[in-house]
Amino acid sequence: MFSVIVVYNNEQTLNRILLSSLKEQTAEYEFIPIDNTQRTYKSAAEALNFGGRMAKGKYILFVHQDVELGSKTWLRDTEIVLDDIPDLGIAGVAGMDARGNSMGYMCNCGADWGKPFVKPQEVQTLDECLLIIPQQLFRTLQFDMITFDGWHCYGADYSLRVPSRSMKAYVIPAYAYHRHLLTVDTKDLSKYHRRLYCKHRELKKIYTTCGTITNPLIPMSQIKKPFRLMHNAVCHDWLRIIRKGLVGCESVLDLGCGYNSPLQLIDIPKKIGVELFDPYLEESQKKGVHNEYIKADIRTLELPSKCYDAVFCSEVLEHLTKEEGHKLLKKMDSWARKSIVMTTPNGYVYQDDYDKNPHQEHKSGWSASELRAAGFKVRGMNGLKYLRGYKGQMKYKPTVVCRIISTLSQIVMQYYPSLAFQLLAIKKLK
Repeated sequence: MFSVIVVYNNEQTLNRILLSSLKEQTAEYEFIPIDNTQRTYKSAAEALNFGGRMAKGKYILFVHQDVELGSKTWLRDTEIVLDDIPDLGIAGVAGMDARGNSMGYMCNCGADWGKPFVKPQEVQTLDECLLIIPQQLFRTLQFDMITFDGWHCYGADYSLRVPSRSMKAYVIPAYAYHRHLLTVDTKDLSKYHRRLYCKHRELKKIYTTCGTITNPLIPMSQIKKPFRLMHNAVCHDWLRIIRKGLVGCESVLDLGCGYNSPLQLIDIPKKIGVELFDPYLEESQKKGVHNEYIKADIRTLELPSKCYDAVFCSEVLEHLTKEEGHKLLKKMDSWARKSIVMTTPNGYVYQDDYDKNPHQEHKSGWSASELRAAGFKVRGMNGLKYLRGYKGQMKYKPTVVCRIISTLSQIVMQYYPSLAFQLLAIKKLK
């Protein structure tokens, strides 16, 4: 039997994702929720140790509030797999092996983590979204809440400690979905990377799902930090512009919302998502990005005139033919009372029907001048156009250098949209 322990700070997310998944399980389990909505606990290790000491199950499942188990028989099937591992110290659904390869059975933000496998695979460290520890071991070996007095690296540390007990860390073929939103809290991550390296300095490299650590003074995460801050500043800038375009709007219609709409980062009382592809629609519903959903083809969607304060249409126009696109622009004008906010690539960019989604194919390209002619004010996004290609990926190597140049170029490209990779268009309606 499993004892399921979760530290939660959002009861709605807990109920909508993890609890709804647990209630479907065919096996019995013990549920131990740790309420941290009032920030009672200062670290994950402190909270999880508290819950772990109460556990009575054979295995303790430490899991995030936004993780969904992959099947109704997940607990039963996983226990069978774990029982066949004689040197089990800790297990999870995603991790990194000692050569830096990603391993796991986790869907993270719509993409699978690692390559599929049949039998449990030994890894160096595990991702902390889901960890399983035998209760018998946890009685004598708990999370280090002195060194890791925050919310990072406690699971990676535990993975590196179990070999001292002649045990190993494993990823297991037990599929799970991590349905976290666009934002990931990386505050103090570099500090805990340094602490992890200092504690396990006998290792030349430590591979984690949040980066590779090579030196206690200058870990890779620290080298990348200035670039990451610069990149986040640029991303925050276009979010700021989108927010400005939606100022004063109480309701917004999100056309072709997909599974990870930027609207999840923008506080608007009423958000209505429109999506035709079932897997994307279900993923967005699980995350609770919108208040309401409409399953519909936006090409044939009909709505009353002036029914929403704003219409948001991100990376959708290019999936329509030019004729269909012009018709949609007219519809958006009729549906919106205050503003229309839209993003699309600058010109035609090839894209096939990936994700087994026939609607992902690009059928047209739009220029800044075309959008201006339709009444939009246009800005450039994602840096210089010629540095990116398919799905916005970098065209040239080394990729890191190319990405830095692209981010730096964004400072200028926002004012010269015709040279940018993407266009951000806003129309204020009278």
